[in-house]
Amino acid sequence: MKFLFFIFLFNFHFNVYSSEGTTGAAFLKISRSARESALAGAYSSVGNDSNSIFSNPASLVKTSKKEFSLGFTSYIQGSKLGLFSYSWGKDDYKIGLGLSLFNVGDIERRGSADISGIMDSDGSFDSNDMAFIFGYSKKGVFKNILDDLSGGVNLKIIRSKLDSKTAYALAVDLGFLYEYSKNMNLAFTISNLGTGMKFDEESDPLPLSLKAGGYYSIKENFKLIGEIEEYINDSKFYPSVAFEYMLKESFALRGGYRFGYDTSNLGWDAGLSIGFGVITSDVGFNYAYVPFGELGDTNRFDIVFKF
Repeated sequence: MKFLFFIFLFNFHFNVYSSEGTTGAAFLKISRSARESALAGAYSSVGNDSNSIFSNPASLVKTSKKEFSLGFTSYIQGSKLGLFSYSWGKDDYKIGLGLSLFNVGDIERRGSADISGIMDSDGSFDSNDMAFIFGYSKKGVFKNILDDLSGGVNLKIIRSKLDSKTAYALAVDLGFLYEYSKNMNLAFTISNLGTGMKFDEESDPLPLSLKAGGYYSIKENFKLIGEIEEYINDSKFYPSVAFEYMLKESFALRGGYRFGYDTSNLGWDAGLSIGFGVITSDVGFNYAYVPFGELGDTNRFDIVFKF
């Protein structure tokens, strides 16, 4: 079963979703915090914590204190995703660090086919991925044009290890956040602009992404959120809609839907997400439930410390 999931991870994203090419470092597509996942990925305009570094580096300017976050996801077929983020700085700029770790263990190795055409099992191997991120964001990047425009940049070091093979890549993310009004924010990002992942002779490009999003506060405690994301090298388009409702100052309900998945193969609930958050002045806890149709459900957790 792990062998089948391995095929899914490195092939399903590209073929079943009717994309035209293949990309390396596919784990970058799922490196999302619990809050971002609960909002169906529509996070570039609403992020205000250290986990914003994974979505839009410009949103780091919304953090109010030093803070760090730890996140964990038990992903499909026993694979695991771990996230760490940390941010600090002054009122007009913030610096962030991020680390994304993804592991698929005990993948069944297949040998050559026998006379019947069946490939026998030949032990197992692991797949390990890592992205280290250094981010910087600043308010008023174009003061003479737009006073309320913030900008941010991430530098990424990416490593993928497949059995005994290892590949590295360097990438850059660029992000902008525009506070159009008290009730509305707009965002635009370019993610994973960099070198390809090369294990042997051929090099696969990174999952280059363009995102544009925004939110509107109907009431002070209720946000409607929208975002569109285009994976350039995969030729795939994902619109997302979401909401965040603060029942009380310390408790948030979240939900959303991400369009673009192959629901005919995965099931109608692929793309759906729900979750909640518990927020205090010093600690926050976030949870997201994200079903993935026939492939199973995922549960995401993270905790944020402010000091």
